[in-house]
Amino acid sequence: MPDDSIHLREPVTDRPASKASPSSLSLSDVPVPEELLLVAQSYWPEPAGSAPMMTDLATAFAAAGAETTVLTARPNYPGNKVYDGYADGSQDSKTVDGVLIERLPTIPPAGGGMKARLIHEGVLHAGFAAALARGRVGRHDAVLSLCPSILSVAVADRLTTPGGRHIAIVHDIQSGLAGALGMGGKAAVKAIRAMERTALNRADAIVVLSEPMRGVLEELGVTRPIHVIPPHVDADAVHPLPRPDQPPTALYSGAFARKQGLEQVLDMAGHLAELMPQARIKMRGQGGLEEELKSRARAMGLGNVIFQPLAPKDQLNEAMAEGDVHLVPQRPEGAAFAMPGKAVTILAAGRPFVSTCLPGSALATLEAQVGAFLCTPPEEPRAMAEAVAALLSDSARATAMGRRGRAWVEANATRAVALDRYARLLLGVAA
Repeated sequence: MPDDSIHLREPVTDRPASKASPSSLSLSDVPVPEELLLVAQSYWPEPAGSAPMMTDLATAFAAAGAETTVLTARPNYPGNKVYDGYADGSQDSKTVDGVLIERLPTIPPAGGGMKARLIHEGVLHAGFAAALARGRVGRHDAVLSLCPSILSVAVADRLTTPGGRHIAIVHDIQSGLAGALGMGGKAAVKAIRAMERTALNRADAIVVLSEPMRGVLEELGVTRPIHVIPPHVDADAVHPLPRPDQPPTALYSGAFARKQGLEQVLDMAGHLAELMPQARIKMRGQGGLEEELKSRARAMGLGNVIFQPLAPKDQLNEAMAEGDVHLVPQRPEGAAFAMPGKAVTILAAGRPFVSTCLPGSALATLEAQVGAFLCTPPEEPRAMAEAVAALLSDSARATAMGRRGRAWVEANATRAVALDRYARLLLGVAA
């Protein structure tokens, strides 16, 4: 992890003036609570989803001087199988990068359906509650919880001392995603919605990743203060590198899950083969849809698509450089309920990307502000292919967009900027 010498510019959203000047803001400049508990079902060494962002936030708090504890699951995402070396519990209590990680067993949600997810989350969070009852984890004055799962938010309330501060971070609005993606019936979605409303209204403040997510929570009946803090990235660990000597390459990296709408990438690949035969598409990841995607690619005869595993964390920066253009597909019905954190990592790497999103969505709004990537209509693979081909064939344009994206990250989405905003919320001094 980088030390506390990161220098950043002033962020532009939800941050009152700091005692430190923006140009000299570093981890050591940020006042933090003496102790912090982070409750999240995903954490290091999981390489995708919310885990990288939450890991970086926890280690930033530790580097700034907070005694930081993470309550989490034995790692199992995105493969839905507990990682080798963790199933026996031998690593259930371990300090890594200054953070004490307390892990609990769970039943990974094989298949990804609603019932499997409920079992996974129910078992895990019952373990969280038992850890409190048995004294393994105590109550804290400063607590951060992460949704998913909304059960993490509910349990975190019990882990907060009377008079303490509990900040709920909402990366996914689970009721919205469940309804949009057809997971569970109407009764299940209604129950999740009620649980979200109740749990979030017990937090002291809520953080979402985009303005559309704030609007969804307000419509849900959440009345607690809601702050927008975009996804952040370790901008020292991820930075622009020269492109390797390779054919023109479009890269998707992340979970192979339903909400990504990855079938759009395969459909796009067929059009890209016509527009730019020399180009290739790397699909790097793992998850429940992996075999389905590979089978579909074979059936479509997509010789320009290459499947690879996710790169190890210590090779992430080099892996990001392999994409001349990155891909951020989304299913449009779920775009208001989540914000892809991978978008910020791509911008930090100084690469443009092409996303599928609707006008007014979080990514469409960011595209208009920053001009560092292109948005195309969902379910229009030809339009997506044309956008990818346009960037692959115009290196000057792609480079300029990459520079704009990197500048935006340095001003708004580095670990020191995020630490400052979250610390102010936990200390009760943020607007």
